[in-house]
Amino acid sequence: MLSNLSIERLRQVHPELARRINNLVDALESEGIIIEIDTALRTPAEQDNLYAIGRTVPGTKVTHAKGFQSNHVIGCAVDVSPVDPILNRADWNATHPSWQRIVALAPAHGLRDGKSWHDLPHLELAEIPTEPTPEIQELCRVGGVQAVWDQLAIDEFSS
Repeated sequence: MLSNLSIERLRQVHPELARRINNLVDALESEGIIIEIDTALRTPAEQDNLYAIGRTVPGTKVTHAKGFQSNHVIGCAVDVSPVDPILNRADWNATHPSWQRIVALAPAHGLRDGKSWHDLPHLELAEIPTEPTPEIQELCRVGGVQAVWDQLAIDEFSS
């Protein structure tokens, strides 16, 4: 079962993404794997701050996406982590079988993972571009997240 914080984070994203993530959570929990939603909707400023890490701010690079270039900013992506049941905290070991199950089950729930671009905790709606198009970025700047959701017209995915 998702924590209250994870549930609150899912309330911020596209309703169809939230539904698909909840279905994935149910499938994972049936195998004894618990996950948390670490990040969901981000503001463009939050995304720019992440982009600065490893560039103009000390640290290891976190993302390759600036401001409106991330699907987090349009509410169509989340970052997740499996929870170690003994330590009751996120398990960031990418070789752990729980990570492999998340990646393996994601497509069956209409989700694309970020593994191919080295962003393992990232899950997003499978039918959207991996990066918002310039048109979607401008729509978000002008009309906000809801305008983007209306434009995308994401259909319910049946797994």
